[in-house]
Amino acid sequence: MKVTKRKKSSVFGLTAAAVLLAITAGCGGNAGVKETGAAAGQEKSAAAAAVKQVDVQFALDTAATGSPQSRVAVEQGYFGKNGVQAKTFDFPYGIDTLNALLVDRADVGSAADYALLNSLGKGDMVILGTLSRANEVSAKNSVLLVRSGINSEQDLAGKKLGVARGTVFEYVWAKYLEKLGIPKDKVTYVNYSSPDEALVALKRGQMDAIWASGAVREKLKEVEGVKELVDSSKTGVYVKAFLVARRSFVEQHPDAAAGTLKALKEATDYIGGHKQETAQLLFDKIKLPQAGVLKDLEAASYVVGFTQEDYEHLSEMQKWLQDQGILKGSYDLKSKINVEPLKKALPESVTYKP
Repeated sequence: MKVTKRKKSSVFGLTAAAVLLAITAGCGGNAGVKETGAAAGQEKSAAAAAVKQVDVQFALDTAATGSPQSRVAVEQGYFGKNGVQAKTFDFPYGIDTLNALLVDRADVGSAADYALLNSLGKGDMVILGTLSRANEVSAKNSVLLVRSGINSEQDLAGKKLGVARGTVFEYVWAKYLEKLGIPKDKVTYVNYSSPDEALVALKRGQMDAIWASGAVREKLKEVEGVKELVDSSKTGVYVKAFLVARRSFVEQHPDAAAGTLKALKEATDYIGGHKQETAQLLFDKIKLPQAGVLKDLEAASYVVGFTQEDYEHLSEMQKWLQDQGILKGSYDLKSKINVEPLKKALPESVTYKP
């Protein structure tokens, strides 16, 4: 395991290294990627046989609650029912699923706002819709875990802070430290590329604090001497996650794009009434601890839609990234949004007006 320390002279430095990291993990000889199955044989949907199927490759993340909407859509046959023959591949984080799209490793991925905005300019991808919207309740499930010696928020000054490069936690750290009045050059960031790498670094004392949620949170809390300091509602950052696809896929298969969204909506509705079964599924598929998943499912706000507020959220964050010098290059955000499949699948879920 290699843990890299970097002094916080410039907050993030999202360079090609982040892309190469995900490509190496997700595409180089399939290292770090786990194929989790093909839909037609596994979806258990009799209706799928009567519907023309389009092969679609989905890149799923395994952090937090592990892409539950997509996994449920596979398991319950919702994809097949809507003309989608899904094949899924696992990656550590949402940023890795986007990098899979960039190298044509997958057709569809998902990521939180920050990682998404940093990646949209690197390739021809489009946002198809919103998958989750954090609120004050769900934000409490993402917590700041610290080692002994940190007893207050101001104690973070001079410490080693863990962050998965390219993920939304870079943004969370930046806004949180800004709120606390702790200068960038008073902390050292320790980059990690997977939850297991973070676990080892925390055990060895190579990092002093780390934001974590879902099953990762539960795993890291088991490290001796580690405790919760605050939850992410203290940061004022409310994260949204989005469904993203290669533009060429959407243009060539608009019905499959719409079918994907329909299937995810059915899966979202299922999760609302079957949290225990969903937690069991995530344990069976990617070994996420059920207790942590259940806690997140109780608070999570899963959706399938795209509102004007969703657009404004992305637009404001994009401006912040540009003002901070983090976003390299520029692009027209509106040109990276395609809600036509969503309008066809779930017209009532779209209030965004280009």
